[in-house]
Amino acid sequence: MTWDVAVMLLLFVLTQGVMGIMFQVFGFLAPEISPVDAVDIECYMAQQEAYARYTAIAHPLLFSVSIFVMWLYARIRGGRKVIRIRHSASGFDPSILLFGVLWLVASQILLEPLLELLPSSDGSGIGRGMWAAFTAIASAPIFEELLCRGVLFEVLNKRWGVKVSILISAVFFGLLHLDPANAIVAIVAGLILGTLYVRTSSLYATIIIHAINNAIAFALISFGMEELSFEEMLGGGTLYYVVYALAAVIFAGASVEAWFKVLRNKAKLE
Repeated sequence: MTWDVAVMLLLFVLTQGVMGIMFQVFGFLAPEISPVDAVDIECYMAQQEAYARYTAIAHPLLFSVSIFVMWLYARIRGGRKVIRIRHSASGFDPSILLFGVLWLVASQILLEPLLELLPSSDGSGIGRGMWAAFTAIASAPIFEELLCRGVLFEVLNKRWGVKVSILISAVFFGLLHLDPANAIVAIVAGLILGTLYVRTSSLYATIIIHAINNAIAFALISFGMEELSFEEMLGGGTLYYVVYALAAVIFAGASVEAWFKVLRNKAKLE
């Protein structure tokens, strides 16, 4: 397992690096973004939109090649039947989607006190505007889920079972997010999404829930609220503590249900 994970992580990094070099060779370069206090706001937003257009093209290309290379490695290692990415129609079940979104949002509320102690990016890594929305809400959920809950999970699951596969794919998902705060959120989200993938036997569910979560985050960025904590949004005081307590109940209940109805049952079957 350690060897497979290390090799796949190395393949991902190498693929990203080689593709980056190819982009430079063909003159496909990321536009520069000046500090917001160095240019007027119109110029800054124009730069952000240009960067978003670049990202909307670069992101699918980078991930498509990485997914193919990792799939090829898995094929060589294990034969034709190693990877069977699940796509059951149960992934469209509204109750499961609502359950997943609430679980994910609750986890982020609970993590907030810890995240405030860690450095974080400014949330503009994909630019601004409609092209940025495309990357955040469509491209990223599809390709990141194909990579983490699709290829990587199924390669690991073939040999090590669902619990190890959920854990390792979640850590890998966290490594895709560069700063510590986002990485921690991504790891916890990866545990949730991996569990839902097992529960529904469908990548559709994880893609949709991932997209909804990103849409919420993108909306906050678009309205200039990315720097606000949940506590600040709610005005602090009693309301915040009530919401925090409710998030704790939702997270605990969802986690207990996942353990007994999904993870423990799957372990017995294995």
